[in-house]
Amino acid sequence: MNNQTAIQSAQLRQLLSVSKVSLIASITLAAILAYMQRSVISTTALLVWCSLMVAASLFRAALVYFPQPFRLNRGVDQVRLERFRLGVMVAGAMWGSSGFLLFPADNPQHVMFLIFVLAGMTAGGVISFSADLVSAVTFSALLSLPIATRLFVAGDSLSVTMGVAVMLYLGFMIMSVRRINQNVNENITLRIEAAGREEKVRESEERYRLLLSHLPVGIFHFDTDLVVTYCNDRCAAMLRNNVDCIVGLDMKLIRDQAVLPSLRKAMQGEMGYYDGHYHATFSEAEGWIYMTCAPVRDGSGKIVGGISIVQDITEHKVAEDRINNLAFYDPLTGLPNRRLLLDRLQQALATSARSGREGALLFIDLDNFKALNDTLGHDMGDLLLQQVAQRLTSCVREGDSVARLGGDEFVVMLEDLGQHDLETAAQTEAVGEKIIATLGQPYQLVVSEYRCTPSIGVTLFNGHRLAKEELLKQADIAMYQAKKAGRNTVRFFDQQMQDAVTARVVLESELRKALAKQQFLLYYQIQVDRSHRPLGAEALIRWMHPERGLVPPDAFIRVAEETDMILPIGQWVMDTACAQLKAWQQDVLTRNLTLAVNVSAKQFHQADFVARVQATVERHTIDPVLLKLELTESILLEKIEDTIKTMHALKEIGVQFSLDDFGTGYSSLQYLKQLPLDQIKIDRSFVRDIVSDSSDREIVGTIIAMAQNLDLDVIAEGVETEEQRQFLLGNGCLHFQGYLFGKPVPIREFDAMLKQQ
Repeated sequence: MNNQTAIQSAQLRQLLSVSKVSLIASITLAAILAYMQRSVISTTALLVWCSLMVAASLFRAALVYFPQPFRLNRGVDQVRLERFRLGVMVAGAMWGSSGFLLFPADNPQHVMFLIFVLAGMTAGGVISFSADLVSAVTFSALLSLPIATRLFVAGDSLSVTMGVAVMLYLGFMIMSVRRINQNVNENITLRIEAAGREEKVRESEERYRLLLSHLPVGIFHFDTDLVVTYCNDRCAAMLRNNVDCIVGLDMKLIRDQAVLPSLRKAMQGEMGYYDGHYHATFSEAEGWIYMTCAPVRDGSGKIVGGISIVQDITEHKVAEDRINNLAFYDPLTGLPNRRLLLDRLQQALATSARSGREGALLFIDLDNFKALNDTLGHDMGDLLLQQVAQRLTSCVREGDSVARLGGDEFVVMLEDLGQHDLETAAQTEAVGEKIIATLGQPYQLVVSEYRCTPSIGVTLFNGHRLAKEELLKQADIAMYQAKKAGRNTVRFFDQQMQDAVTARVVLESELRKALAKQQFLLYYQIQVDRSHRPLGAEALIRWMHPERGLVPPDAFIRVAEETDMILPIGQWVMDTACAQLKAWQQDVLTRNLTLAVNVSAKQFHQADFVARVQATVERHTIDPVLLKLELTESILLEKIEDTIKTMHALKEIGVQFSLDDFGTGYSSLQYLKQLPLDQIKIDRSFVRDIVSDSSDREIVGTIIAMAQNLDLDVIAEGVETEEQRQFLLGNGCLHFQGYLFGKPVPIREFDAMLKQQ
């Protein structure tokens, strides 16, 4: 049987498989139509149509239930197909006759019902007969053309319009059936080709099994229940067992369960890998293995099991461990790593104790290094780190040490300095300034020139007064003090820094208690339009500390973010804000107000953030369009593809987005276009001096123009004077927030202020 004959046979089988159902549906709909039209159609016409329909149904039933071919000198399938088409034509003609026989000209409702039934039959025919384009098109045309003709004959405008609609519907059905028919035929062709390939696979199966049995690696097959169905001799030898014992083994019951995730991953259609130690179940065999698991599919693409390739890497692992023990150097820069640095520091402390001379640790962090990685790529970042390592080495003496801790963090250890703190500090500061000057020179990164500055924290050491880990911690604290001081500078560790760290620990402890004791509350700052009409508000968190009083967010949000407390706090803010929106919805005055909620990067990048927001919205039964999430540019820069996916998921719920503090970060315009934003918020730092500073005016004008080009709303925060408002309004900014309209206040004061508007 050639390929075309096979395709035609498959088409015929598909047509016949749905014919019984379509015949029953046709008879049922015919009975319903006759019953509904009995009161508006003459009895004679109704009986004629019913008789024709009964005859057509009997004819189709004979073709469907007794599909023997006529004895003609043509192929059996071709004859059957022609008989099937004949039955479709008869059925279509009988249904089409209802457009004249059952057409109640004086009853529009029954005309609409007739059109509705014929349209449904047309759609059903397109689906049922899609395997044969001739049958589907013929059936659709025979049903639709008579009713369209009858409508055109009626002559009135409504009937003509309905006739045009029927013709358009017919055209759409014909176009649809062509596409469906093409897909059906393609699927049939693919199935036939797959069957042919399956035969070839069966022929090569024996050769494949012979090959597997002689491979130098262990191989086993397993089914979807993780039961071993095949095992080669090498695999059995690795487990010190025999093939018969392993085949039939349920892998879910083995002693060492560590390999199961990679097997299950193969059952999910992905590649699975396991690299680790393994203990055999029925012997004392153990060792290091590397296992690769892949899914096995049948001809239709369904996963029917998996295959695993197992390599014994015990000897390699032992050698690797020996190499790792010798790995004291950073592979990227060639500098000593943390392990070697701590070893040298321990020796330096001992030397300092003997000689009485002091030393120093300089903790160096590159400023804005993440921005380089995000803009030019990690390859350029690695190239910069290599050049920084070379420059640092050139800044110190031969006996001093330069190490890379990881990322963009370096440590310089100076030995054999002065015998007094002031002398040592002066020598260290000179080296620090030299490092700042050297690292501040331009870097040539392939074709790009780049400038980078360091922040340097310094701590001095003398003998064993402090442990090496404590010294590194002090230098790290001093480095962060240099960051806070504006970066590109040197700061020495002192006790005040340690006190600040201690205070932070206390704050962190109190912060954890604050949520449980309900010490947080929300303040609301109004947002208005050009006419001072309230549009909504921004929810701003405050901490009512039992001893310190009202604590602003600047004093605790950063600590909350660094300790992950921002997650439960952020959820509390979301719940409280949604509860307030629910309360506003009960009042005509406030039911259309939006409420903006700030979302931190950690909160936004939770795996279940979308589900949390949706659950909160549903729990409070609010209109999600009234909830606006304010995102900072730092969120956009982190995991940009995941950010876009999360935002689109929330957008489908109905939540709005505002880009907060726009212009103060490093957002990329090419990503900005992909984000489903609703609004851009101009940062208060640009608004503050907008009347007197031409640069701020230029920046604000550019932001507004860009937002208009992207079809985004613009709101300016920090508006405190009428002059600022007038400038913003004149440049196209229509929404405002700031002390000119109202300070952040508790909800009672906010509601009272709304009533005075």
